[in-house]
Amino acid sequence: MRRNLARPRPIWHGRSVGSGEKRCWLDRSLALLSAALPFGLSLSRAASSGQWREDLTAVRDLGLVAVGVGGGLSTALSQALSLLPLGSRTFRTALGSALALALASRLLYGMVRRLLLESARPAPLPGLSLWRKLRGGAAEPTPAGAGSTPAAPDAPGGAVSPRLASVLSAIAVLTAALSPTWQREATVGGGAMIATCCALVTLALASTCAEQARHAGRAWIALGALLGATFAESPPAGLAALAASYAMFLARGGAQRAGGRPAETSAGGPPRRLLGAAAGAGALTAALLLAPLALRPIAPRAWADIGRALTAGSLAALDVASARTTALAAWSREIGVVSLLIAAAGLSLSLLRPRARWLVAPFLVLLALDTLLPARAAGVLSADPLTPLRSLAVAAIAVGSALGAHAAVRALLHTRVPFSRSGAALLVVFQLTLVALTSEEAGFAADRSEQTAAEVWTDEAYGRLDPGSAILVRSPAITWRVWAARITRGERPDVLVVPIPLLDRGHVAASLLADERKLAPLLRDFALAGEPGEFALSTLADVRPLHVELDPRWSKKLLSHLNVAGIWLEYAPQPLGASDRKLATAQSIVPLRRVLESLSIAAVPDTSTAAVLASTMRSQSDVVSLLGERVVAQSFVDRLGELAPQDPFISGGPSRRAVAGIRQAFIAKRPLRRR
Repeated sequence: MRRNLARPRPIWHGRSVGSGEKRCWLDRSLALLSAALPFGLSLSRAASSGQWREDLTAVRDLGLVAVGVGGGLSTALSQALSLLPLGSRTFRTALGSALALALASRLLYGMVRRLLLESARPAPLPGLSLWRKLRGGAAEPTPAGAGSTPAAPDAPGGAVSPRLASVLSAIAVLTAALSPTWQREATVGGGAMIATCCALVTLALASTCAEQARHAGRAWIALGALLGATFAESPPAGLAALAASYAMFLARGGAQRAGGRPAETSAGGPPRRLLGAAAGAGALTAALLLAPLALRPIAPRAWADIGRALTAGSLAALDVASARTTALAAWSREIGVVSLLIAAAGLSLSLLRPRARWLVAPFLVLLALDTLLPARAAGVLSADPLTPLRSLAVAAIAVGSALGAHAAVRALLHTRVPFSRSGAALLVVFQLTLVALTSEEAGFAADRSEQTAAEVWTDEAYGRLDPGSAILVRSPAITWRVWAARITRGERPDVLVVPIPLLDRGHVAASLLADERKLAPLLRDFALAGEPGEFALSTLADVRPLHVELDPRWSKKLLSHLNVAGIWLEYAPQPLGASDRKLATAQSIVPLRRVLESLSIAAVPDTSTAAVLASTMRSQSDVVSLLGERVVAQSFVDRLGELAPQDPFISGGPSRRAVAGIRQAFIAKRPLRRR
């Protein structure tokens, strides 16, 4: 006998389960607005030129270089979008993150709206019946659909208010989608927004599987495939989605058992055979998306095979990112404690509602994971691998704020006190101010459309090198910037890039030796002593113009070969005199001035380029100081004040001159005593 099973209804469906209300024009308009507005703003703020923040993902997704585990979906999406004749390749990859933001916002709107409607349904709270008996035995409210006529949806004392739920859902979604955390990831290619979107899609499908545990076979298989795809894109996001889905299933089963459902409807999970099929689908999807890791070393750009154990954490050498903090601490500091208290009250009230408990459980799990594994607030040169957890935690706080505001507004409308409706309207307006607050901050922190200082730095530091030059790079961030420029713009394939931190990874040393045989002494010195020798550097400088990045561990014998040449330090085969160094130093100010001008005219500060340039100028000042050129070193320190005014060595008026005098006295040569 064929059973007529109801098709699983997704959470973004127009009708709420059991609500009996139809989608009105307000709901449709707000659903469209919650996805279109964040997409439009992120697209207008998307990066159109190279950014330090996305260099590693550009090398991984566009250059097909094996970099750690992750990026399975972003690589395929970036390769597909790179075929569009629309803007630069950098903008096309950022378009994928903007599309992921729109989809995540639309899914979050459906989740929040359903959660608000379910939490507003009449249900006796724990301890409420005892309190009413003590007050005189007042009758408990009869749930709608149990022989009584349900209240009007928009009545002041009604149980369900779809229009209010739609408004507060849109406000919550815009608060999260327009926040600096989401906008910062949606304006660059390969950001954490794709992983965040995958996690939200997984939660949406998990709710369908929780409702139709034994009859949603295709949904279970799709859920397994989505979990595998999320893990292939970001392992932390995949584990977070798995933990949140499991919490949803546990809460759903507990709510059914507490409600006294029949055994056939409350029987926990699906058959083991279905779970095995879902696990197989997840493993197969992850294997297919991660299979290119084994094929990328034989790609045309195998010269950049840096191994699979490298991650974005390697960029911490030059990164000036802030300390790790939780989303709760950041929310209370940037938005306020009042909104956080409203969110805490809303989440607590939802836990007391059996119909809404299983829907709010995943968001509580995401908040707990972010508290246990906090990410950096804002990486300058790199992205923290835990950034998807931070984005999901921000969404969870926004959901809690909507729940608390919804409960407070309904309580005000239900009470018969003067100005209750005015108070409810003011509370909704207060929630709306959060959108303006987060959007204004994101417009200052995440706007990359006019940040061109990274491209100017690349032109001056990489594009103006002599033909056939070699650069000895110490910081991984500059290595990724140079490689990204070569991949996205096809720039300077004749330049030999020697990344010191990556020489022991993959086949970097072997590929460099195949391009230049004179690198053998230098590679031997790094393998044995961890630093280059004078003979090895001079051997390479005899055949190629050699530019290096300063290593503080170098001896003064090596420093005597250095000469300031723009953004780099040029290594000469022989030691240089003071006259040669003075002439070259005067000419090297021009490239630095161009980068400084690009930083000064930018409407939005480019902290990444400023941090790299400040580090470069500080190292050049140290080299010139150690060689006895105190006046030239002080000129570099003076220009450094334009980039890092908080530096104690360059800030202030009299204090700066005092420190400069102490610095010159310290590095000055001691006069020889006469006998």
